[in-house]
Amino acid sequence: MASVEAPVPRQRRAQRKRSKTGCRTCRARHIKCDESPGTVCQNCTSTGRICEGYDMCRLPHKRTVVCLPDIANRLCWVMNSDEKRCFSYFHHHSISNLTSFFDSPLWQRLVKQLSHIEPAVYHAANMLGAVQEDSEENSMRLAGVNLHRPRHRFALEQSARSFALLHKRHASHDPQFKEVTLVCCLLFTLSELLLGQYDTALQHLRSGLQILNEAATYMHCLSAIDQSLVEAFVRLDAQSSHFGKDGPLLHLKKAGEEKWSHSDTMSLPRNVHEARRELNHVLSKGIPFLSECWSLSSTEIKLHYNSMCLTQQSLLASLTQHKQRLELFCEQSYAKLSPKEQRGVDIIRLHYLAQILSIKTCFFNGPTPGYLTPEYVSLLSAHEALMAKFPERSTTTLDNGIIPGLYVVASKCPDYRVRLRAIKALQSWPHCEGLINSNIAASLAFESLKRELMQGNKDELSLIVGDNEVELVRFLFDTLSSTEHAAHWSMIKVSRILHDEP
Repeated sequence: MASVEAPVPRQRRAQRKRSKTGCRTCRARHIKCDESPGTVCQNCTSTGRICEGYDMCRLPHKRTVVCLPDIANRLCWVMNSDEKRCFSYFHHHSISNLTSFFDSPLWQRLVKQLSHIEPAVYHAANMLGAVQEDSEENSMRLAGVNLHRPRHRFALEQSARSFALLHKRHASHDPQFKEVTLVCCLLFTLSELLLGQYDTALQHLRSGLQILNEAATYMHCLSAIDQSLVEAFVRLDAQSSHFGKDGPLLHLKKAGEEKWSHSDTMSLPRNVHEARRELNHVLSKGIPFLSECWSLSSTEIKLHYNSMCLTQQSLLASLTQHKQRLELFCEQSYAKLSPKEQRGVDIIRLHYLAQILSIKTCFFNGPTPGYLTPEYVSLLSAHEALMAKFPERSTTTLDNGIIPGLYVVASKCPDYRVRLRAIKALQSWPHCEGLINSNIAASLAFESLKRELMQGNKDELSLIVGDNEVELVRFLFDTLSSTEHAAHWSMIKVSRILHDEP
């Protein structure tokens, strides 16, 4: 009988503890780094290589259910595993969020391309990817940088690398440098907003606006900047009038400015993009006016009433005309649009309704008359119907979406029950639309409602205050306490929550 040889046990290779503190170059080459003290390692310098230095922090290893494709291998510079992870997150999650309402060549073409060829944009994109992932895990309620969070330390390091690269090229005459800097400003602004750092975010935004104003003095410089990038700054500039006393800072001579004033003689928009551009033009006039009205006292409004009333009537006429044009466009083309384009048109229509109601009531520095309640109910119902069309809800976008209209209802409707319904709608979709965070809007409206009930219907107060509302208000005051210029926000002034004792 043949003997059976016993299987030889496989020798397991001894596992070595991988170093997490090696230089970037050695880690990219998958070789052991000597981790020399200082800013570079001897392993690189002795072989004539450029040492990329040491990382300040490493992200914790995390297994996720969703596997993001690794697209960073196509790049031509040194990167580590954490950067690859955040870069893939930015491309496959952040960009899809930023284009969830409307398609945009800014994100789908320009930023995508620059992040692959411009290291400064690459590191800024990594910062946004890391911050967005952390913000989503915290229900979009970050109220400042927390150095105990690994993603926050990683984001700071990525921003420092991006800044260093921009500074290195500052004196160059590269014609693309302005565009690269503007994209980085935009990414920095979004990142700081997600971190709840409004003062820093507005500083980045103002830097970008200053670059555009300087470029506007030389038309050949402005024309060299991608139009979608300019439009993004125009939208943020209009929104920023709610978050400071400076008002819109951008001074561009917009092509076709005259034709917007006579919409009755214009041809109808040919597509959703043109309809959206018309809306953004009207909002660039209406939002600063609303901000001014909300910031004034009753006495100040009476003092300037005649001139402000003329502006109000002009804006209402323009909004009504453009809304009618949108309805005519819908009659001809709505059925032919894709589901995403139809949602985009629905968003545009809601903005006209919300803006008309806001400007109509902008001089009411106190309770809104009860006869307007049906208009608020109709506006809220339209928003709720639109929200039902978004099964996958984005957390970050630059576009004006549902927050402004819901905030109008939540803060101004004479019926407290309707206001509470609008607050619940804001809470059900935690996200940011440009400078506006739905949590901030919901908490401001809730705090105003609570204070009104305390002055009158105290019996109903217990019906609206729960653990979630308490956390929401705590987030609001954490954000305001860390924001130096919060007292200048128009929404803070109109709610008077920093002036009145609860």
